[in-house]
Amino acid sequence: MPGSDSWSGCPRSGQRLVRGCRNGAVSGVLSCPGAMARYAPDCTKYGNYACPRDYHPVCGTDGETYGNECVLCLANSEDNTNIEILRKGHC
Repeated sequence: MPGSDSWSGCPRSGQRLVRGCRNGAVSGVLSCPGAMARYAPDCTKYGNYACPRDYHPVCGTDGETYGNECVLCLANSEDNTNIEILRKGHC
């Protein structure tokens, strides 16, 4: 289909493609149902060594599911990485 992204069927949004879950996501305006934008976790609200035990899973940009945002922050800190949140919920 002309003017669309062939692997997801999503229309182009200006000059940026809007991508779905399977092949990653881009930041910016989302115009495709089910599309996602990644965002950095807010690690400033958590301590450096322990996380709450509540289970509110987040899907990291590395394709892993973390028990909550704090666990993702702790993993970033321990592994010196910069994994962002792709979406709330399981990957």
